[in-house]
Amino acid sequence: MDLLKIKKIRNQLIISVVILQIALLIWESLNGGVKTHHLFARDDLFGISNWWGLIILPLLVWITAYSIEHRSNRLTDQLSVSNFYKSVCVNFLIMLLMCLTSSTFFMLGFQNIAIYMLFAVLIIALFFPLYRIEAIVGYVLGGAFFTGPMIPFVGVILFVSVSAFSHFCIKPLIFRLKSAKTVIE
Repeated sequence: MDLLKIKKIRNQLIISVVILQIALLIWESLNGGVKTHHLFARDDLFGISNWWGLIILPLLVWITAYSIEHRSNRLTDQLSVSNFYKSVCVNFLIMLLMCLTSSTFFMLGFQNIAIYMLFAVLIIALFFPLYRIEAIVGYVLGGAFFTGPMIPFVGVILFVSVSAFSHFCIKPLIFRLKSAKTVIE
């Protein structure tokens, strides 16, 4: 993909996210006011308004587009670039669908299923690189419609931490121990 096409897609995504967030805020304003989510769901503690979505979501989409563009520029042949973009889309869509599904279960009153799905994401994070920005933005955008962007953004910190720790600490340690065992034999 050429640079001009990537920038056009990035700008279209940012505009789409801003329009959808404005529409959500207008809908909330007309139906009881823009929601504020409080720490531990207690009104006497710190609260974060859904207005923050106008800053967080476009910034997150821009950072994602920049990161994907930067990572794709390091690839040399067209086949690996094509596979890279497919991988990015799959990671994004899986996390988007996972968050939409768990949020839907939560809103329909099936909180136990939603909690089990979140535990499943934590387990998946041990084996798959969910620390990548496309997975993060997919999850945050998936939850933004139901709960605003802040709750999924905070939730992302948990599975990104697990995934990054697993892939950058535990996995290299296992490979090092495995190679040391092979040398000893």
